[in-house]
Order: sequence, then structure tokens, then C-alpha cells
Amino acid sequence: MNILGIGAHPDDLEFGCGGLFYKLSARGHKINMLVMTGGDIGGNPGARKVEQEKAAGLLKAELFWGGFRDTEVPMSREIIQTAERHIALVKPDLILVNYGDDTHQDHRNVSRAVVTAARYRKNILFYEVPTTMNFVPTIFSDIGGVINKKVRLLKCHCSQIYRTRVKNLSIIESARSAAVFRGYQDRLKYAEGFVPQRLLLDFILKR
Repeated sequence: MNILGIGAHPDDLEFGCGGLFYKLSARGHKINMLVMTGGDIGGNPGARKVEQEKAAGLLKAELFWGGFRDTEVPMSREIIQTAERHIALVKPDLILVNYGDDTHQDHRNVSRAVVTAARYRKNILFYEVPTTMNFVPTIFSDIGGVINKKVRLLKCHCSQIYRTRVKNLSIIESARSAAVFRGYQDRLKYAEGFVPQRLLLDFILKR
């Protein structure tokens, strides 16, 4: 399979679906990552680019950049066409993108743009990040066997580990807590949760 993960910022994909990506990559599926901004408002853009490249390397993923400015991602024809170009290039069997109900405008706009760009594609899932709101997943991935690998992915983004805006809380602790909570919802120890835009049941059955 070709998998396309789309995120607004460096580390969005690792937080939301890093465990699932590790599992898919280990099974020989091709991971592609489209990161729409360099995350320059949240840190040094050069450093964040290197961090994202390191994480992509661990996943053996193809990394693409959208070229938009952090906090200024527009809901526009330009971003829709950026998503469309990469969808046409990758020809993904599965697309994952930020959930649309979010306190950060970049996450909202990337999500809306991808919904439009992928309107003729099968198998689209939304993932969560720390600023996501009203997220009620109905699909889960057991990441108990790869939770430490997910943490390793997040540690690649070393400049962001304590940029949670919560005193003494690291992104590692946040990700583990989310994994425990989503795991409990699906009667597992650790899981990632997803909300489907649409998902073909036959797609699941044949994997």
C-alpha cells in the first residue's frame, strides 16, 4: 500500500499516527508524509526541518513539504491544489490528516483542504493532536508493541518536547497519556484513535 499522511506542522503526524505508521512501515507498506509548514513560529525552522527529516528517516518515509508559513495556512485554492498534487503523485490507498475541529487554525484549514482535495479518494482517516477538540474515535490501532518506537519518533522533535504550554508536561507524557486513554476505549493498553471520513471495509479485510 501507499500511505499518505498530511500534517500542518512537524510532529503532528508522529503524535497522531506515529505508532500506526511504524506498524505499516514494518510490514513493507510505503509511508509518505506531507508537512504543510516548517513550524517556524514554534521554533527554529532549520532545526525543525532537520527534526522532521530524522523522524521520516526512522519510518523510511518519503517526506514532502507544502511550503506554507506556520500560523498562516489559508483555506484557499492554493492549499487544495497542493494537497491534490501530492495525492496524484502518491496515489495513496489510505490518507490520514488532522481532525478539523481544533483550536489551531492551521489544523482546521489543512483538514478542510484535504477533505476537498481527496473528495474522489477512498479511505480517509482523521487523527488527533493535543489541540484537537471533540474527537470521538471509532477506529483504533493497537500500538502496544510500538509505543516505545512512537516515543522515539517524537523525541526526534527534540526542540518541541517541552513546548506543550503546560508547566512540566512533555509531549512524550502527553502522547503516552493519549495512548492509554484511547487504548482503554478499545480495551487495550495503548492505542491510537481515528475518526473516518470514509473507510472501505474490504480494505481492512484484505490487509
